[in-house]
This record gives sequence, structure tokens and C-alpha cells, in this order.
Amino acid sequence: MRRIPLDVLCVSAIVTTALVALLPGLNHPGIHNWDEAVHLAVSRGLMDTPLRPHVYAEPFHQPPIDDWINGGLWLHKPLGAMWFAALSMSITGVSTGSARFVSVLGMGAAALGVFFLMRASAGRFWSTIAACTLLVLPFTYELTQGFMFGDMTDTSLAGCLALAMVLLVMSIQRDSLPLAALAGIAVGLGYLCKSTLALTPVGVAAVLSAGRLLKLTAGPTLRQLALLLACAATVALPWSLYAQHAYPDLWAIESHVTRSHLFLDDARKNPSIVMWIRPLDAVFNEIHLRTLEPFPEALPLLAGLWLLYRALRTRELETTAVALWLWPTWLVLSLAPAKVPATSWGAVTAVFCALALLLRDSFRRPVLAAAVVGALSTPFLLPRLAFLAPLRNRLPAALEQTRNTPGLFEGLCLALTLALVVGVLFLVPRARRPLTLGLGFSSAALALYFFVPHTALAHQKMREARRDVGERTNTKEAGLAAAKLLPKQALVWMRMEMDAPEQFEHLNFMFWSGRMAFKGNPRLDWGRAEGYRHYLASPAAEPFASLEVPAGSALRLYDLSVPAPLPELPPGVQHLEVDTGSAVVKGVAFIRTGYARDRWAFFVAPRRVPETLRVTFHLGGGKSETVPLPPEAALRPRAAFRDAAWFIIPTLGPRADQVESIELPGTTAPFPLARGG
Repeated sequence: MRRIPLDVLCVSAIVTTALVALLPGLNHPGIHNWDEAVHLAVSRGLMDTPLRPHVYAEPFHQPPIDDWINGGLWLHKPLGAMWFAALSMSITGVSTGSARFVSVLGMGAAALGVFFLMRASAGRFWSTIAACTLLVLPFTYELTQGFMFGDMTDTSLAGCLALAMVLLVMSIQRDSLPLAALAGIAVGLGYLCKSTLALTPVGVAAVLSAGRLLKLTAGPTLRQLALLLACAATVALPWSLYAQHAYPDLWAIESHVTRSHLFLDDARKNPSIVMWIRPLDAVFNEIHLRTLEPFPEALPLLAGLWLLYRALRTRELETTAVALWLWPTWLVLSLAPAKVPATSWGAVTAVFCALALLLRDSFRRPVLAAAVVGALSTPFLLPRLAFLAPLRNRLPAALEQTRNTPGLFEGLCLALTLALVVGVLFLVPRARRPLTLGLGFSSAALALYFFVPHTALAHQKMREARRDVGERTNTKEAGLAAAKLLPKQALVWMRMEMDAPEQFEHLNFMFWSGRMAFKGNPRLDWGRAEGYRHYLASPAAEPFASLEVPAGSALRLYDLSVPAPLPELPPGVQHLEVDTGSAVVKGVAFIRTGYARDRWAFFVAPRRVPETLRVTFHLGGGKSETVPLPPEAALRPRAAFRDAAWFIIPTLGPRADQVESIELPGTTAPFPLARGG
């Protein structure tokens, strides 16, 4: 039987990890507010007008030109990832999973970049372990699943940068012009995803080219460098030039916003950026603590320092290229006043390349292994290192977070102390072999603990913490129904005064429906001349003709141009008529999500201002789960429902196939659930 090449096995392990860690739940309907909600709304609009990005196709509400959340024309970020999402949804249908799939591809490419860049220097084992760990990081999960103020733009940037760096290194090794051209194309695609943050490979190529001329290191020829630049410009510039010409006013404003991240005076004048102004050392403290959890802050810095030492000492192409990628990124972001966690994500591949190299070398170098053990031991020993606080407080004022936040300083001190102690002991000839073996295995074991079970547990903890948020939506079913039933020229008025936690409901409805949605009282004069028809999305019974929406939807749809009697409960609702005192629960329906929780809709007829109810789901085996039903879950103040014929209280509950009966206040016995769903 023919042996399978080791590279194929390693790549298979990385791809499998990506699929297992990132694909489950990717299609969850919860759309996180801020970045993902806006980006998905823009992606939905790009399906209709690929060269005119917008939130509202016709901004009748006349928002400010630079309103990037509720505005019309949208140039707040480059469109590369959103074009991909629009293309994906055009092929497979509108869904969050289809739109987010670019993130899975981006992070898969980033992880493969770790392997292909470091398999020679760090070995296949540690390169594969580092690549798989990158995919299991909690922050990787957050970004890929859209649970963060950063999403497809950051993950696609990480993938494009990794691809560009791998192709750049291969083009140098093989003296290949086609590979240099492909590296340039990857840079251009990265630029279309995240603007100037994608230009790092160009700087790396230029420095390596200069190093080649000075005979210091391998690097691209001038022809390769020129071809890389030309291909990058060919991909990146057309859209930039077109947008600048077609939308000059907004282009100028958004260009200034980009510059505001880099210059302090501009950042202080921009309300959306001033909140992200951070001190010089925030990247190595707050940002790393947030993005590289559960690794202690000292470890990536130690890995970066070792990478730099190896690059200067050996001048290996891969090591030098990764060092030129990592350190300028860290330094530029440190000097920039605005520091958002995801902005450092473009260099995450380089961080894990450095970690793979650090762990490979520490197995053979006891002093380095001691430093690794010290850095990794910091979280366990931090309470015992409180005596270092006075020394930490004497650091320069510019290192504000290092001075005031325990962690990084203590980790570096512990790593340095252990390294010095082992360095002295290593002077004893008889101690060299035991130290090398003992510390090598100790550092490897501790690193494997952090890389495998510890990170996997942190990933699982993050997944469980985000479970209900991901399965919460008040808009999906009504939005999808609107996409089928309403004309293209439709305005939907959403009768709600609040958003569900971490949601922008009007943007979410626009994503699912492809129709413009507004909160507030209907303005029937809007769009009249353009032929728009008005509809209402409401959680309550309204005196208009109702449209067919799944029974378990949190919202009903009505045609505002057709008055009608108040509707009865929609078809598919299980009728109950349970008197709870302050209200009558008239019915219940559910939506099967396919995940750990289903979405439930309770139809309530209040007698006065409704009160919070509690429903108990009786499961098999004598188990039960009690869930509160606050009227505010319908996204209006409870007093607003006082005179409603009925309204819907949505909630998340157990899967319907696990529920045997339901119990409400006022019931003498639980009533069985009809699972027609």
C-alpha cells in the first residue's frame, strides 16, 4: 500500500479542524449588532447593485451622508468580503451561513499559511499543532460566527495575507514570476477586504528584495517585485478609482476616517474612533489578552522576540519573511492611536508561526525552554507574583497598560528569571543533558496542554456562552416571508421600539427580506412618487390584511393599504386559552432551528398591562425547564400592549422534539404539545 505523504496528512488534519471547529452553527440566525449587522445588510444590497453599496437603497429618511449604520450609500469599508458574501448568497440562497462562509475560507487559509510557512523551520508537528490551535481559538470562533465588532472583513484579510506570504516565499524559492503575480493578486484581494492593512506583504517583498541586492538574504528579483506590485494594483485600484470618481464626497469622508485610526489629532475629532484610543502598549496587553485567549500575554511577545532573533541570526527566508510581517505590524499598530481587537488579526498567522518556531526550538534549548515554561506558568503563579507590583509601577508612563495591569510584566520577569537560572545551571557539564531533556519535555508538555485541551475547553466555553445569542432572532421568518410575498418596491415599517440584545432588528429584517425596513410610525408619503407600497411588521394583531408568515414567527406581516378586522390566530398555532390572571395565553407555536434550542412564540391576550409569565417545558425522563416570558421580548414596552387583541412573546426554549408538555400559570395540569411545528 502506498504511503500517504506527511504533508497531505497534516493538511487534512488542518482542514478537518477548520470544518469541525467553525462550520457547526455557522448558519445561526442571530446577527450581531454593529459590524456584522451592517455588513450583511450591505452584502444583501450588493446582490442587486454590485457597484453601488448601500444600507438603504432609497434613503427617504435623509440620513447624514456618513451614517454608516442607517445611511444610504456605504463606503465605510472595502467590499471584497461583502462581494463574496453576495455572490455566495446569489448561488446558494440568502442565509447567514452562506454569507459567513468567506470567514471559514479565510481562517482555513490562515491556518494553512502557518503550516506551509513554518514546516521547514519549525517542523510539521508543531506547525500543524499551531495551525489547528489557531482555528480553535475562541476569538477565531467569534469572528467567524459574527459575534464580534469584526467579522468577515477581518477573517478574509487574514486569509489573503497568509496566501500572499506563502506565494511570495514560494516565488522566491522557485524564482517564479507566475507565483509572484499570484502573490500580488492575493495582496490586491486583501486590500479589497481591509484596505491598507493588506499591504504588509508588499513591504516584506520590498525589504527582502533590498536584502537580496545587498546579499543579506534571499528575496524577490526586481522583476518579481514589480510584477507583484502591478498585479496588486490591477486588482485593488479599479474599485478605489471608481468609488472615488462616482462618490467623491463620501469617499473623502471615509478616507479621513481611515486616516483617523493612524493619527492622534484626527482620532480625537472622530466620535466613532475616540472610544478606541489606547496607549502605546495596548497591543501586547489588552489586544493580545482578548484575541489570543487563553494564552498568557507574555507568550506571544516571547515568541516574537525569538522569531526576530532567529531571523537575524540565520537569515532563513521563511523566518525572515514572517519576522518582517509580524514586527512591523505590531509596531505600526502600537504607534497608531486607535486599537480595536480585530485590527491585529491580519498578523495572527505570523503570531502562530512564531509560536510553532518557539516550541520547536525550546525542545533543544533548555534556556529557551525555561523561558517558555515561565511564560506559560504565569496564569497559575500570578497571585504569588504580587510582590512585583511596585517594580511594575515604576515602568515608563508610556507603558500604561503594562504598569497598571498584572500579567505581561510578571510573565516576562518569570520567563527571564527561569532562563537565567537554567543558564547558570547549564554551565555545569553534568547538568546539561538532564536539563535539556527535562526542560524540553516540560515546555512541550505545558505547551501542548495550552494548545490542545486548554484552548479546546476555552473554545467550548465561548460556544456555550454564545449559544442563545446565536439562535435568537425576531426577524428571520417574517423577513424570509417578506422576500417571497412583497414587491421589490416595498417599505416595511417595524412596530417595535427596542432591539433584542446585541441585535439591530431593522438591519436584520433588511438582510432576510431584501426590502427596506424602518422603525417608527409609518410615513405613507415616503416613496409614493416612486411607486413604493407600505407594509407593517408587528408582534401584535393589527387592523390590516395579514400576510402568510410561519406560525412560530415573532412578527406578523400586514398590508397597510388594505384595512381589515383584527386577525385571528394564524394557522399552525396550537390553541390553548389559558387564563393566567393578567392575560390569557391563547396559543403557542414554535420554529425548529436544527440547533440545541428552538424558538417559541406565545400568543397572549392581555387584560391590563401584561406581566411577566413563566412557562415550564416538561421534557422526557422527568426533566423540566422553566423560562420567563417578559412582554418586552416583543421589543415594545409592556404598557404598549395593554389594549392589544393579542401579541406574541417570543422566547428560546428546549427543542420541540424533547418537549412532552407545557405548563403555564393558571393551568391545573400540563397540556401536551402538538408537534406539527
